Amino acid sequence: MKKKLQIAAFYFLTIILTGCVPSLHPLFTEDEKVFDANLAGIWSTDSNEIWEFRKDAKGYECIYIDKDGKSGKFTGTLGKIQDNAFMDIYPKELYLNENDFYKFHFVPAHTFLKVHLAKDSLELRMLHPESLDKLLKSEPNAIKYERIENVGNVLTASTEELKKFIRKYGLDEKYELFGEAAEAEKMRRIQVEEPNQPKTQN
Repeated sequence: MKKKLQIAAFYFLTIILTGCVPSLHPLFTEDEKVFDANLAGIWSTDSNEIWEFRKDAKGYECIYIDKDGKSGKFTGTLGKIQDNAFMDIYPKELYLNENDFYKFHFVPAHTFLKVHLAKDSLELRMLHPESLDKLLKSEPNAIKYERIENVGNVLTASTEELKKFIRKYGLDEKYELFGEAAEAEKMRRIQVEEPNQPKTQN
């Protein structure tokens, strides 16, 4: 396991630098995923970051565009933990010019978002690396993980263990695992997803 994580360190480092905590395993199983039509569409922050959510066969196709215009595509799975909505996002593809054998050595990671959705406003709160560090220092057995040099904490717990962890710690605001609610950046809806139009025959 340690060797596999070290091989993946470069990929995980990219995630850590964006302020996320990577996980080897998903948060939800296939039969636990849900779909909320209100989430579909395009959302923007005041700093011009864009999230677009499109319905697809796996749940959502998620497109994130940062304030510099750089984009990334993810598969998103929405689920509920004690009536709280969370999304697991996973890269659709690692775009590199190198050959397939080289790309095989990069292990894509899951990252988790706490979702608060109103009609035309959206908050996405990511699992916070500093808050997780603080928790693990006081309770090192709270969740299975590996500490990778120059990368940080990588969650190695199973799907069921991840959900138990979030029930116990992630839903308790005193741990601030998903940041402080007051500091969450609200997004506004700028476009509703258009329903697919039926094809017409000539």
